[in-house]
Amino acid sequence: MPKNNQIFTDEKNILIAAQDNCHSKENDPVKNIILMFPGQGSQYIGMGLDFLECNKDYYKYIHDASRIFGEDLLSILKNENGKGNLIDKTEYSQILIYTISSVFNDYIFNNCKLPSIKLFAATGHSLGDYSALYSCGAFDFEIGAELVSYRGKLMASVSGSRQDNSIIMQDKVIRNESKEMQMAAIIGSDIETISDVLDNYKGSVFIANYNDYSQIVISGYLKDVLKASEEIKNRGAKKVLPLKVSVASHCPLMQPVSEVLGKFIDNDLPVFKKLNMDFFSSTEVLKINSNQIRNTLVNQLTHPVKWVDTIENLLLPEIDTFIEIGPGKTLSGLVKRIAIKMGREDLNILCTDTPSDMDNLKQYLSSL
Repeated sequence: MPKNNQIFTDEKNILIAAQDNCHSKENDPVKNIILMFPGQGSQYIGMGLDFLECNKDYYKYIHDASRIFGEDLLSILKNENGKGNLIDKTEYSQILIYTISSVFNDYIFNNCKLPSIKLFAATGHSLGDYSALYSCGAFDFEIGAELVSYRGKLMASVSGSRQDNSIIMQDKVIRNESKEMQMAAIIGSDIETISDVLDNYKGSVFIANYNDYSQIVISGYLKDVLKASEEIKNRGAKKVLPLKVSVASHCPLMQPVSEVLGKFIDNDLPVFKKLNMDFFSSTEVLKINSNQIRNTLVNQLTHPVKWVDTIENLLLPEIDTFIEIGPGKTLSGLVKRIAIKMGREDLNILCTDTPSDMDNLKQYLSSL
């Protein structure tokens, strides 16, 4: 009899434990917020300056990034002595976007009561992956700045926009082929038409970004991108917009860059830390863990950004908020169009670009 009683008691304890566990899960906060970080093209002279003037402690990020990069980045943001025109050059835009995005990220975590327990994932568009990974805890700000600084200068060297025209790492040299590069957004065309036109430009023009249902970005050598763009426009595209970049990202022309970047990560950077929040890659269209970060960043340079697929995968029923962290509002517009197409007009989409945007975000987060 004692043994039977013991069995019944054990079974009862197991049942109670199971019920408590279920009850605990039911009471867990719903993870309903996505953080998203913009890439190149979002930069503009003066971005973040109004915020920095009101929150001077965050100037430290600009000073640290300048020290790592080797030039005064604040003078570019402020357009001192006409230096603002450098902001659209790849090496400058990348480090500045990463820095301003990191500033905004840390402010909303430290000062806006962003509830970490409600964060589902972070994602980035192209360069935005680096800011997203910083937000996820993969590396500290300075390591990220070192990585982005190297990446930007490396990409600029292969496009010929840097005066030295080469970056040497160990025995590897990347040299400019004297061919300018370009990316262009095609508005109001379809993938079939664009692919058909690009069949005539194999090896020189590629699809680089699937941004939304009516916006696709092509990437390649400048002259061929311009020719292909004109052909696509003649076949019904509403508009063709050259992007504010000087490289052909997310296509096979970046293969030499990706190889050198991989060696830099292997030889010059510490191991990526365990992530404190899920990171969703917009090139892999998957959640990536810390062991996969290296290959994701290397392959990202030669693979297209699948933004539509990414947002479609992240728009789960429980997700009701997207926050764009960084300069500009481009991603907010893309997400809104994708959400409407999916019947999710209820989605809250917020950004951090201006002080009023930040105030609106702060007010929204305080209501959660």
